[in-house]
Amino acid sequence: MKKLLITLSLFFTILTSSAQKSFEGVWVTPGSTYETVILVSDYEVLQIINYSFKEHAQLEEKILTQTDTTMTTKIYNQKNGYKILMSYTVIDENKLECKFTGDYNETLIMNRKNYK
Repeated sequence: MKKLLITLSLFFTILTSSAQKSFEGVWVTPGSTYETVILVSDYEVLQIINYSFKEHAQLEEKILTQTDTTMTTKIYNQKNGYKILMSYTVIDENKLECKFTGDYNETLIMNRKNYK
C-alpha cells in the first residue's frame, strides 16, 4: 500500500510538471505590439509579464487560479485605467486561447514565439 501511494504521488507530480510546461514561453498575438512571457516552475506558473518596446510599457498579471490546461489572471493598465480578467486555455503546444473580460472584452489566439 505504501509503495502504491508513493508511486501515485510521483505520477501526479510528473503529470502536473509537464502540464505547467505547456504555458511556458514567449507568446505573441497577431496585430499586437505586446509579447507575453510566462515563467513556470516544476509545479506552477510563477509569473506573467506583458511588454511592448513600441509602447514603452510593461504590465504584470496577477495569477488567480490555474489548472493543468487553464489559468485565470487579472491585470490593471495604468495608461488607460482598464481592469481586465484574462482566462487562458491551452489549445495545443503552440497555441493558447486568451479571453479578456472586464473593461475590454475579446477572445484572441496567442502563438508561441519561435526563435529559429
